[in-house]
Amino acid sequence: MIDALSLFISHGVILLAAWRLLSRPDLDRDPPSGPERDGRDA
Repeated sequence: MIDALSLFISHGVILLAAWRLLSRPDLDRDPPSGPERDGRDA
């Protein structure tokens, strides 16, 4: 039988990682694409 503590710990770590990822300020911004990304012409 799977120990309940191991389930709580593993799911807690997953929830913590998701919460930290969703709180990032750059999550809603798209990275620039194409030649304007590095300032050079192609």
